[in-house]
Amino acid sequence: MKRIVLMLFLATLSLCSWAQQAMTVKGTVKDAENNPLGGVSVAIKGSPGGTMTNPDGNFSIEVAKGKVLVFSYVGMQKTEVTVGNSNTINVVLGDDRDLNEVVVIGYGKAKRKDLTSAIASITGKEMQVDVAKSTSGALQGRVAGVTVGTTSGQPGTGLSVNIRGLSSLGSNTPLYVIDGVYGDINMVDPSDVASLEILKDAAAAAIYGSRAANGVVLITTKGGKKNTAATVSVSAYTGVQKIAKTLDVLDAQQWKGIMKQSGYLPADAIDFQGPGTNWQEEAYRTAPITKTNVGVVGGSETSTYNVSAGYINQKGILIRSGYEAYNVRSKNTFSFFKNHLRMGNTFLLTTSEKQENQVTITDLLRQNPMVPVYDANQLGGYAGIRPWMKNMDNPVGYSNLFDKKRFRTDILLNAYAELDLGIEGLNYKLNYGLNRNNGRNYDFNAAYNFGSGANQSRLDESAAFNNQWLIEHTLNFDRSFGKHSVSALAGYSSQENTSRGFGAGRLDIPFGTTTIGAGSTTQQSTSGSVGENALVSLFSRVMYNYDSRYLFMASVRRDGSSRFKSGYQYGVFPSVSLGWNIMNERFFGDLKNTINELKIRASYGKLGNQEIGNYSTQNIVSSGINYVQGGQWWMGNITGNSWVAPRNLTWEESKTTNFGLDGSLFNGKLSFTAEYYVRETDDILLNIEMPGSTGVDGSRTMNAGVISNKGFEFLINHRNTVGEVTYNVGVNLSSVKNKVKKITVGNKQEFGGYNPQGEGTVTWAKVGDPIGSFYVIKTDGLFQSDAEAQAYKTPGGQVIQPKAKAGDIRFIDFNGDGKISDDDRQYSGSPFPDFSYGIRGNVAYKGFDLGIFFDGLQGNKIYNYTRARMESMNEFTNFGATVLNAWTPGNTNTDMPRFTQQDENENRRRVSDRWLEDGSFFRLKTLELGYTFNNKLVNKINIRDLRLFASVDNVFIATKYSGYSPDLGQNNDQNGGGSGTMSRGTDHGRFPSSRSFIFGLQLSF
Repeated sequence: MKRIVLMLFLATLSLCSWAQQAMTVKGTVKDAENNPLGGVSVAIKGSPGGTMTNPDGNFSIEVAKGKVLVFSYVGMQKTEVTVGNSNTINVVLGDDRDLNEVVVIGYGKAKRKDLTSAIASITGKEMQVDVAKSTSGALQGRVAGVTVGTTSGQPGTGLSVNIRGLSSLGSNTPLYVIDGVYGDINMVDPSDVASLEILKDAAAAAIYGSRAANGVVLITTKGGKKNTAATVSVSAYTGVQKIAKTLDVLDAQQWKGIMKQSGYLPADAIDFQGPGTNWQEEAYRTAPITKTNVGVVGGSETSTYNVSAGYINQKGILIRSGYEAYNVRSKNTFSFFKNHLRMGNTFLLTTSEKQENQVTITDLLRQNPMVPVYDANQLGGYAGIRPWMKNMDNPVGYSNLFDKKRFRTDILLNAYAELDLGIEGLNYKLNYGLNRNNGRNYDFNAAYNFGSGANQSRLDESAAFNNQWLIEHTLNFDRSFGKHSVSALAGYSSQENTSRGFGAGRLDIPFGTTTIGAGSTTQQSTSGSVGENALVSLFSRVMYNYDSRYLFMASVRRDGSSRFKSGYQYGVFPSVSLGWNIMNERFFGDLKNTINELKIRASYGKLGNQEIGNYSTQNIVSSGINYVQGGQWWMGNITGNSWVAPRNLTWEESKTTNFGLDGSLFNGKLSFTAEYYVRETDDILLNIEMPGSTGVDGSRTMNAGVISNKGFEFLINHRNTVGEVTYNVGVNLSSVKNKVKKITVGNKQEFGGYNPQGEGTVTWAKVGDPIGSFYVIKTDGLFQSDAEAQAYKTPGGQVIQPKAKAGDIRFIDFNGDGKISDDDRQYSGSPFPDFSYGIRGNVAYKGFDLGIFFDGLQGNKIYNYTRARMESMNEFTNFGATVLNAWTPGNTNTDMPRFTQQDENENRRRVSDRWLEDGSFFRLKTLELGYTFNNKLVNKINIRDLRLFASVDNVFIATKYSGYSPDLGQNNDQNGGGSGTMSRGTDHGRFPSSRSFIFGLQLSF
């Protein structure tokens, strides 16, 4: 009894002693951007129990002095703090870049440490570092091997995105999957993105089979948060845009001087006074931009929600151009029966109006400065050209009298149900997707006369309706057995795409009306179209790892497409990949304290491409075969009027081998990824032009050849905290070599591409060279005398350029036939750079943050057709100011040929390297400065967080390219020049880029 009493007494003393040392510690946990973190686990190291932060990031815990508090949160770095004398502890958790980070893969998720394929990941937080107008724009310069190029500076125009070069002569657009539904990347506002994964190699993308040959981009939108009260966030900015660069052209007096010197100054131009019209000043403007996003996020134990809405209004720097769009998004999750049944949905609605100004940019630069802008006596109210001038539109008149609008509504719906099947790790998922795109085009022009004759008013309207549904059934199994981990997937997918469109147009629309019904019924047109295609698929995947050291993944997908004929409708796309986490081997020893990750990867797989017309392999009925017989108009339809693809037409097949190395050092402060890949595409699908003499219309889709891509990618990132300064620097570098290996149709081993205004084919796909290689006649300076021109002869004594004179261009007779013709074209460069790179840096100090982004290309060529039109001296147009440096007997140290309207030597020749320029550039793309207010200050006005920022886009660019911008993706055919793969690196008069100055705020409450 005495012993029991003694023990109780000692225990009481111990408890009293502990109680004397314990104290209440309070504090707040935030992320690196000063946002409070709710739901953070706060534990006492080595002791049971603990607490969690509330939605405002606050916590309170009883703990003894000297104990260690451990703060942990999914996706953030675990942080330990030793309790001292202070009873207040505030903690900032950094982003977790360790190996337990979970990334999205096709039809599932995986820990980064278990990945065996080439997958790049970007978080929504990273995308918000700079102010992006679109999600594709936010991708620019972030991921090695992903090229984002500008097709046009027109607001609302999408960017061209290519993953690891070009694998096809047709479409090279990646597959975009938005919350499990195939869609368009431009549907998603960057502020709604939670994460974005790019599946770059075949092992990662093969689970998507026939649609994944150009890579896959998985977009996961933001969801709600469990056990979190509703939080409202607002992001808004406004600013102005200006043309980043104008091109120097002649004013009226300079034009008169050079024409007078050449002896071609018209008599009625002699007395013209003043500089005349500066058409760039008249057509370009300072344009406003406004963007606002509002979101509400929260949830309970069994459900979450995230609702957002956005608005953007961007006027174009070219008058009468602009883009306005609204978007609404809702994402919800629900759980039932102790989380054994999970359901969710995403709803996304975007509606937009784009006003297009399709004035020909090269005409804007070449219109004579003697033409005034307005003329009240002219039909339409705008001045026209004089009889001796080149027949071109008044750029301002065209801009204001032509009203071209594009209306579009996009609806994306995803709904799923996931059920646990009673066996640990086994569940079934039903996924349904709907993607509906409706568009309407409105094209109106008022009556006008720009000097070459009266034109009637006209209105054309058209509408298009596209619908896609998707149903997927999947079984998933995830289980660990000791050191063994297995993840398996099996699924079935079916989808159907349907489209329908129609249009109508009439002339002589009465003034003040905007309806087709008011126009002339004797001058009208109608059109219509319909199409559908379907795809069914079976797919499976298995992932296995042993002790997180040896990793294995294999997948296979079998697709069947309605676009091919029976017997050729199905394609099989397998892949396999291996990985070795070297740092988990015992022999790695103490090195693991320094090297946190070292993994070797290898993969091989096949992907497909079925992007051909819906009925290319079928003999369809052609309508409109009309004729007059017996004084009566007969409407006719006929089969066999258009070319049909060969019966054995089959999938484009892309085979990729990939080797990768991942590393991380010093607790993740320094990380890197290196990739080397070889991709070969067989049976490329191409529309082959057939001879018109056959009497059959159109082109024939055929399997046309083999294309290869070999590339290297490198990404390095360093992040650290020094005192109160936190910084991050990331550099990515990529290089790809593209080559046409084989052409399997026709007698010639080549296909022509870009042919500006039919004046000569400039880009080609030829065996042994990159897609879209430039084949032009090379030049060798200027003749300095007539005698030198006549002395340019073949070994046999034939004068090669008999009409050349002093100051004319010397062209190289490449084939040696004694004359200059298109047969003298030779390989002169590629639109692909030797390498591309991006550099991003962020630094934060107390409340201030600074973000900076550089990007660039090196070693690519650009064909500058804009300059070709401005420096060709054989027309009565305005010219670039460079012609003032034309060769004369007193100005021989120049590369500008003599000014001559006759141009018998054809210095203007389009198929010439005179117009080929170095497209390399180094650009400071974005600079952003922000300040986040102290929470104690803003909390007094019921605001949780408040950040103000200012940003400049397209700050400066260093380049030798003489056009508006060297950042040229695939052409979008706005000003002609085509829009195919081989229009890449050609400047046919692109809408110029703008420089933006933006001010905004971000707040939550």
